Amino acid sequence: MSASAQVVAAPRRLVSSAVAIGAPLVYVAALSITIATLGLPVARDQLFFWLVLGLAAFSVGAWRTWGAMLLSWLPLFSLLVAYDFLRGAVSVAPARAHVTTQIAVDRWLGGGADPTVWLQQHLWSPGRPHWYDYGVWAVYMTHFFVVWLVAAWLWRASRRRFAHYTTLTVLLTMAAFVVYWRYPAQPPWMASDGMRIGSLDRIVPTIWDQLGVKSIQSVYENGDVVNPVAAMPSLHAAYPVMLLLFFWGAGRRVRAGLALYALAMGFALVYSGEHFVLDILVGWALAGVTFVLARAVVAAADKARALHRAPGVDRPGEPDELGVRPPEWGRGASAGSG
Repeated sequence: MSASAQVVAAPRRLVSSAVAIGAPLVYVAALSITIATLGLPVARDQLFFWLVLGLAAFSVGAWRTWGAMLLSWLPLFSLLVAYDFLRGAVSVAPARAHVTTQIAVDRWLGGGADPTVWLQQHLWSPGRPHWYDYGVWAVYMTHFFVVWLVAAWLWRASRRRFAHYTTLTVLLTMAAFVVYWRYPAQPPWMASDGMRIGSLDRIVPTIWDQLGVKSIQSVYENGDVVNPVAAMPSLHAAYPVMLLLFFWGAGRRVRAGLALYALAMGFALVYSGEHFVLDILVGWALAGVTFVLARAVVAAADKARALHRAPGVDRPGEPDELGVRPPEWGRGASAGSG
């Protein structure tokens, strides 16, 4: 390169570097201000907006990939919005929702006691929350963020793994919808309101109100898409187990951490009055069944693509766009992982 060309290129490199550093900083500042003034973006449309915007901000140097990013995320978002509307459409009156089976199974598991009622009698102090009540609220809230933050990380690390992960997530979410549709079920707090079980409080809304944390209103969500009797299975419980199974090959520490996360979420849901123990168990089982089904779907798709792949095209397991060699489902990233 000539001296004159180097002189011209130097300012361009400086501008590119400044934009690559500045865009993430502007994004973090904007998100922080939004959370402080408007609240947490827990609604699906708000969360996806900030996720995609974050992906763009942190990949501004590779702006040519933004089109592929939108093509990857828009179908996922559309399917999940459809799920929201469908879930609301199949809601029934609480009196028509099932609850007898959940109470009977929970009492059998609890030795005659209702687990939620027993836990609140021993751990909950109305009007005087303990430190662990805030922890329960925090664990509960991770449901709205963790699954999609992992999706964003996978999109940057491995597009193939991102496709596998979103396939699994959509299958699990839609499988849960089918159960909500065919088996509407009351949560414990609703059963308590109907005097089917002992008195209890909804701890998560109570802590939320005490903290004064706001949330950003969805553009499309309203009372029509809320389904208070979509309690079985618990997707709050199913998603952590889905993560555990998907990252099973990442090593013992990751498995242990995700297993503890699944158990912590299960405890939080039962203690806070949001789900029966049976809802948790069915959610875990559905996550396992869906994982097996999703792996079979991905394997069949990979086999079909392999039959039509021209020689010289990257094979599954080869480094993806970012040079990451993703582990296969159920296997570690290396022989010494863990």
